[in-house]
Amino acid sequence: MTIQQIQRLREKHPFEPFRILTADGNHYDVRHPENLAVTGNGRIVLIGMQDYGATVELLLVTSIEQPIPHKKNGAHRKA
Repeated sequence: MTIQQIQRLREKHPFEPFRILTADGNHYDVRHPENLAVTGNGRIVLIGMQDYGATVELLLVTSIEQPIPHKKNGAHRKA
């Protein structure tokens, strides 16, 4: 995964929410372009979610899911 791929998703018009998956099995939903920031060197991604924020090293990002999968009945959010 490259920072350019993530930035293209953030800058897409109209914006489409996406999910960032990481090597440790966590995932982070980016539901609005303003909820995502990248450090100057592009190695750290900052993701703001409803209840908290996450700092993720780009090297740990394994894939992107788009659209964000819907929760199944009774399923809980992992991250």
